[in-house]
Amino acid sequence: MLQNGALLASASDIVNYLGCAHRTTLDLVHLETPLEKAPDDEEMQLVQEKGRVHEAGFLKGLRAAGGMVEIAQDASLEEKLERTREAMGAGVIYQAALREGPFIGHADFLRRVEGKSALGGWRYEVLDTKLALKTKAKFLIQLACYSDLVAAAQGALPERAHLALGDGREVHFRVQDYAHYYRNVRHRFLKHVAERPKTQPEPVEACELCHWRLRCAAQWETEDHLSRVAGIRRQQVRRLEAAGIRTMAALGVVPEGTRVARMAPETLAKLAAQARLQAEAQRTGARGHELLEAAPYRGFARLPAPSKGDLYFDMEGDPFEKDGLEYLLGVAYRDGEEWRYRRWWAHDRREERAAFDGFMDFVAERLARFPDLHIYHYAHYEPTALKSLMSKHGVREVELDDLLRAERFVDLYRVVREALRISEPGY
Repeated sequence: MLQNGALLASASDIVNYLGCAHRTTLDLVHLETPLEKAPDDEEMQLVQEKGRVHEAGFLKGLRAAGGMVEIAQDASLEEKLERTREAMGAGVIYQAALREGPFIGHADFLRRVEGKSALGGWRYEVLDTKLALKTKAKFLIQLACYSDLVAAAQGALPERAHLALGDGREVHFRVQDYAHYYRNVRHRFLKHVAERPKTQPEPVEACELCHWRLRCAAQWETEDHLSRVAGIRRQQVRRLEAAGIRTMAALGVVPEGTRVARMAPETLAKLAAQARLQAEAQRTGARGHELLEAAPYRGFARLPAPSKGDLYFDMEGDPFEKDGLEYLLGVAYRDGEEWRYRRWWAHDRREERAAFDGFMDFVAERLARFPDLHIYHYAHYEPTALKSLMSKHGVREVELDDLLRAERFVDLYRVVREALRISEPGY
């Protein structure tokens, strides 16, 4: 953000820089010349709302314990900074505002602990609430940033920092273990801000949550970027670009016998074939596919003989529920000459167990009638989720183990990847 012409950066800005330097470049441009941002999608809005609910629940418990000062969020930055300084003595400070040089932070909670500092015989440690069920690297960067700001305010680096996770657990970290790495990242971030190097967008994990994602996607399409080739890796993109192959179209027509440094010829041939199919589909509008060379125990060779009892299975889960909730199990199957669909819904943990039991009963009934049946699914989610349900509820261990040992589950995603090459950007 800009304040009186001065750039102020936050812990989130540093985390964003680590995830994608191009995002930082666009953020800086946006401060001077506003750019259109992508709207938050429904999933992002849901995550934000659940995060607020989680923080509110934690806050309620601390309020009940007493001794807390809350910093009003409708005040100016200078007022919040001043009120935070005045509150340093309270047992807990909620939404503490902190600043040192070009960095500002709004820590969820500062918690008073024993220990000498410039404040007296006590000091503060940072506690942040996170909806996630496990620690992520970006959380530690945020904690290190806030701890650094607290150190500037109290004249002593906090010994520890804390996370209150979505499952109710509180986890603790030694600040000194991460301080050196954080300061190195902070230095690189400030160097980027000062020098404004030219950057290009690259697909990264952070793309799906970035407000510039639509802008970057449009640039990749306009440039026919290599990242659009299905299954390609960032390192492969860089090696192809170093060899002068810079677009999907160029990769699709690479001459036979071309060599790319540090890339196996078979890998180049595979990527070139994928690019050619996608480029052709883009040019003609017609989808295409190629059969890959047959091999024992791969591709279509993984498919068992068909059975009239075969099941086509899918599951849907809600990762934002505590410990997750598998809320829908669905099966398509043949009943004589008719296709039918059976589903089991779950809105809570009791119904989740009932849905799991119902599905397993259904499979057992089908097996009694069709001993040669298989259960088809796409990718690994379904078997993994069933094993999780078995462990969570402590039921159906023998039945599920029998299905797994008998290799009743058939992963069609694996079959497709090993048997076909398709003209789509993703499989």
